[in-house]
Formats: sequence, C-alpha cells, structure tokens
Amino acid sequence: MWCQISGGEVIRTHSHPTSITIDGIIYPRQIFMDKAQLASFNILPYREERVDHRYYYSGAVSYEIGEDEVVGVYTKTSKDVDALKKGMLENVKQKASSLLSRDDWMAVRASEGGTAIPDAIKVYRVAIRQESNDKEAEIVALNTFAEVIAYQNCPYIETRKNEIVADNGDI
Repeated sequence: MWCQISGGEVIRTHSHPTSITIDGIIYPRQIFMDKAQLASFNILPYREERVDHRYYYSGAVSYEIGEDEVVGVYTKTSKDVDALKKGMLENVKQKASSLLSRDDWMAVRASEGGTAIPDAIKVYRVAIRQESNDKEAEIVALNTFAEVIAYQNCPYIETRKNEIVADNGDI
C-alpha cells in the first residue's frame, strides 16, 4: 500500500498499483515499482498497525508520516471484560460438548439397558468434564482486562495419549 502526501497530510491511499495522474501526466501502474520516482511525487509506502479485534474495537485512523513510510494507527477502545469472559466460557463449554458428543451414543445405549460404557471412555469423559470445569473456574476468577489477555495468550502444552494394543490384547 502507498500514501500520497501533500502539505504534511495524507490525501490518498493506494491499496494496489494503478495508473495515476500527476500534473496532467498519466503514469502507468508500473510506476509503483520505482520507489525513487514515487518519492519524488510524495508517494510513500504505507502500512497499518492493526487493532487486535479479539480485545478492542477500532476507531478512526490517524497517520504518522515519516521520512520513508506512512503508518496508519487506529484508535482503539477496550472491550468489556465481562463480555470477553462470557465468550470465553461459551467457547470452553462448546469445546467440551463437542468432545463429549463423540461418544454420547454410548451413554444413551447404557442408560437404556444396553452395553455398558467402556472404562477408558468413562475416564475420558470424566477428564473432559473436569478440565472444562477447571477452565470455567479460571475464567470466572479473571478480574481485569490485562488478566483476560494474559490468560488467552498463555502458552500451554498439549498432551495426547495413544492407545496401543499388544498382540495378546492388552492395552
């Protein structure tokens, strides 16, 4: 992207190379490949500092005009902590529900007097519910905007277990 500057103000932004008219002369879009000629026409590279829309609403853009580039900076307003927490809680519940739904048919079958749920599946389902409850409690305990951001951006280690069956049938 590029910005055309006049009198210390941005008068136009160009999102892609296009033909431009300057002082009555039409220049082909290839002019955007010539950084020196663009600079002579007060057209500088442009970039934007984006707002993280997970946590902020964006507002008006202001331009910081430098020697060799223009930076667009949006004003931002923090989202409500309670609304963020509500969305996080819904996400945790949805994920747990999705994981549990894979073998809900076994629970229904067992409740109707059919084959019992295998112990490994029971342990798995209990672990999913416990993890979901733990995450929900952690989210409820968040009080500040900074805590919400830190919680969502905390690195974690995922542990996956593979079931291996021996030749004799042991797991």
